[in-house]
Parts: sequence; C-alpha cells; structure tokens
Amino acid sequence: MKKVKCVLIDPPSLEVNISDEDGLKETKERLACSPPIGLAHIAAVLREDDVEVKIIDAKSLNMSHKETCDAVLVEAPGVVGITVFTSQLRSALITAREIKENLPGVKIAVGGPHVHAQYEELIKEKKVIDICVRLEGEITMAEVVHAIADGSDFGDIPGIPFRAGDKVIVNPDRPFIENLNALPFPARDLLPNHVYRGAIGHGERSLFTLISASRGCPFSCDFCSVPRFWRCSRRRSVDDVIAEMREVYSKFGIEYMRFTDEVFVLNTKWVNEFCQRMIDSDLNENIVWSCDARVDLVDEAILQKMSQAGCKVIFYGIEFGNQNILDDCGKGIKIEQIYKAIDLSKKVGISPTGNFMLGYPTETKETIEDTIKLALSLDLETCSFSIVTPFPGCKLHNYCRDQGLLKTDDWEQFNYFHPAESVIRLPNIHDDELIELYRRIRYEYYFRHMKEELAEELSRV
Repeated sequence: MKKVKCVLIDPPSLEVNISDEDGLKETKERLACSPPIGLAHIAAVLREDDVEVKIIDAKSLNMSHKETCDAVLVEAPGVVGITVFTSQLRSALITAREIKENLPGVKIAVGGPHVHAQYEELIKEKKVIDICVRLEGEITMAEVVHAIADGSDFGDIPGIPFRAGDKVIVNPDRPFIENLNALPFPARDLLPNHVYRGAIGHGERSLFTLISASRGCPFSCDFCSVPRFWRCSRRRSVDDVIAEMREVYSKFGIEYMRFTDEVFVLNTKWVNEFCQRMIDSDLNENIVWSCDARVDLVDEAILQKMSQAGCKVIFYGIEFGNQNILDDCGKGIKIEQIYKAIDLSKKVGISPTGNFMLGYPTETKETIEDTIKLALSLDLETCSFSIVTPFPGCKLHNYCRDQGLLKTDDWEQFNYFHPAESVIRLPNIHDDELIELYRRIRYEYYFRHMKEELAEELSRV
C-alpha cells in the first residue's frame, strides 16, 4: 500500500463583515485560542494506523490563509482535512481553495459541526471539497486516507458523502463508536500547547487543554443540534479518563483541563467514582478542571465531591430568565432550580458561570428584561451573553426556516458572540432594540460592582 501523508487544519479566524479580494479581511486578533481537540483525536487514530499526519492550528497561531497554504505545501500531503464551523465556513473554503490551486491532486475532506447538516450543499456548490466526514470522524477519516493510498473508491466507507464526477454520492451513516476506551488519547504532541491558556474563575490564565469523558446528550433543547446528531450517549471508563489526565499533566505540564462533555454531570455514579479516584490518587493536588452541567442535575453532595476532586468552575446553560421562554425552547428547567444550583455551587467553593441568550423567536422586551434581571441577581463571577442563533441541524433552525423567520443564508452572520444583528426576524422586537438590550446586559453585568461601589461612596457624602 502506498503511503499518503495527511494534514489536518483548523483554519484561520476572520474578521466579520470587512471586505477584501476574498470577500473578507483577515485579522491578527486572536478570536479564539482553544485546542482543536477533535483534530487531535483523528490524528491519534491515523498515527496508530501508520499514517504520517500533521496538525496546523492556523486559528490559534494567528496564521493567514497564505501562511496556512505555504505550510501545507511544505508537507505535500495526499489528503487534507479541514474543520468547518458555521460562522467560519468562508475561511475554511478560502483555505481549501488556495490549497487546491497549488496542489490540484490533493483530496480535501471537511468535517465539523456545519458539515453534519450541510454536506450536500458543500460538495455541490463548493467545488474544492471532495469529501465530507459526518459525525464521528476518527475511523471514517482513517478509512478515507487508506482508500486514497490504495487508489480505491469511497463507495464502501460509511459516514461520508463524496464527489464522483458531477454527482454527489451519500453513503449510509457510520454507527457510533460504542467503546470510547478503544480510542487512543488525542495526539496533543502535534498541537502548539503553549498557546492554549484558560482562566480558572478569576485566576491566572494557565496552560489548559480539552478532554472528554463522554459523547452525546439525551436532552432536546430546540436551539442545539446535538439532539439530532449526537443523541446516543456513551461514556469512557473512569480508569481511561484518569490515565489521560495523568498523561496530560506529566507529559505536557498542563494543570487545567476543561471537560467538553455536553453534560458532565449526567451519571452521578460515574462522577462520584471519578471524583473519588482523583482524591485517592492525589491528582486533585496538581490538576484543576471545569465542566458543563445542567442546574436540574446537581445537588449539594455531588457538588461537594466535585469540589474536593479539583473542580473549580461549572458552566451552566441557564439561557433565559423567563419561564415561558425556557419552556418554549425545550430547556426543561425551572427558574427556582437555577437559583438553587448557583447557590449550592458557591457554597462548596465552585465558581458557577452562566450562559445566557437573548432573542428567542417568542421573546418580547419584557421577557428579555427578565433575563437581564436574573443574570444580575445571581451575581456570578463570570457570564457569557449571546444572541440566539439557529445553527443548521437544530430544531430551531428548521422552525425559523419554515416560518420565514431567517433573515439571511450568509453563514458568516451565524456568530452569536459577535453579532451585528439577529439572523432571526423577531415578531415582537426590532433588531435595533434587541442589539441595544444585548449591549445593555453586557454593560450592566461587567460594571455592576463598580456601580455598587460608586453608590456606596455617594451615600457617604
């Protein structure tokens, strides 16, 4: 079998809405600096299959498209894999086009969140893409690389749509990987680990990495695409997760690990066992970690155990401060559960972070005011605020499309943390009003303590 080199790319970041000859202007500002751990998972499996592989994290290294393409040309691969997030689709396409123009014989495969729902559009309309890798990419990408090395076609590879002349062939989905323990640890040695830094609460920004203990989510939030593509929930053994954490600490000197699980606190028996192992092995003395949780799945006992085991931050998807909107979006939580989970987290010494959204289709100004009041009343150390964005594949996207509420099909506008306006035509709120409320909550939250201190000083005058 002929050897084929593979290069995996997280493409450069782009500054939204500024034109140049490619339709966008590149920015050197680091918009995100988080390890592309999915590529590291794929790289580990490829390397285990004796494939020469390299990762180019162009986003975190602030590389331009030309720099990214030049780095690929040096490697002269037979196949290139590119991650595609919805708001960064154009960046991925620019990257693919430049590589294809300079290496016409290379096969370009794309994977990632945007690909799962938009695969046919990507291959039909974007002539530089040869293959889409849907859902879990480790085994699929390995089979794609081997098929290219053998000169065989892709007809027998589950999990891919691919170009065959002027046609798009869509193969059946690949079954989910049942035994996650069978996968090798991510190839973190192929990543620029020195650039990945995360703040632990309000502490110093430390070297950090991402780690997963499970995949999938059984819940059905309408604004999330996970229920459609990743409903099958699977979990690694405690031994396997502990072994990876130990390797991350001893081999890379990384002391902060962020779990990527959609809902880390889902199986309390597993979490209790994991926490006890962290305590018994003294890993909690050297490693701190954070995770995502639902407010309706935690209690004081499990939070206390997590705190003892080194958990410093929990990211809660609170979303909205109005019960009717929480019910409309299928979140399945109650306002009183939010207050209880936040209070208990603070009590045991874990810093709770709240993720909030504004602009659900059924919202009014009054319901958004409820969210603003809740965010301020919880007095969280850190929060994130975003505009509701219906990404392809989620139930909300289908609803907005069918009701004629989508204002654009420019995927670059589907960026909930840097919105110019909502991509949804809201029946009860004007765009300008929504953005003003979005700016207001950010301002009031970040300056809330300053306002309190000023009011206290004025009261003494």
